[in-house]
Amino acid sequence: MTMKAEFAGLIKEAVKEMFSAYLVMEVEPGPTVQKKEDDDYRPPSSEVTVVINFSGGIHGGIHLAAPLHAAIELASSFSGESYDTIFGEAGDGFGELANIIAGGVQTRLGTGFGNINLTPPTLITGTDYTMQYKSNFDSVKQYFRCEAGLFFVEFFFYVQQFMKKR
Repeated sequence: MTMKAEFAGLIKEAVKEMFSAYLVMEVEPGPTVQKKEDDDYRPPSSEVTVVINFSGGIHGGIHLAAPLHAAIELASSFSGESYDTIFGEAGDGFGELANIIAGGVQTRLGTGFGNINLTPPTLITGTDYTMQYKSNFDSVKQYFRCEAGLFFVEFFFYVQQFMKKR
């Protein structure tokens, strides 16, 4: 199994664990998309994206990205409240969902990569923005479907040991 396939499996485990613990809906994994080796890394384009960065044993982070309606529904399910906007408590809730997923991935990666630090969640809304990341990040996007709609979790990363093996 390739490292990217293993990372996709870690994302699936973390998302499934989060749904079973905090959300009152089922989740089904969809396709996995891996960045091609020769392509530059480009961050996701989505109506709502939460970014949590990793440092330490692995550099990169997690994106939780969804259409606006799905992000609001996920935040509502998490809090038990009804929201009509992603700002305020709903944004905090969607950010916390990303934090839970990132923590799940961090825990699973810790045995192989040592200490990994996480930043607090950053919420980005709208589609008219630009984010710049290192072009040499690698990436695995895992898509999901639930009753709130479609969303994906992307793990973008740079692992020096991994890059040396290529």
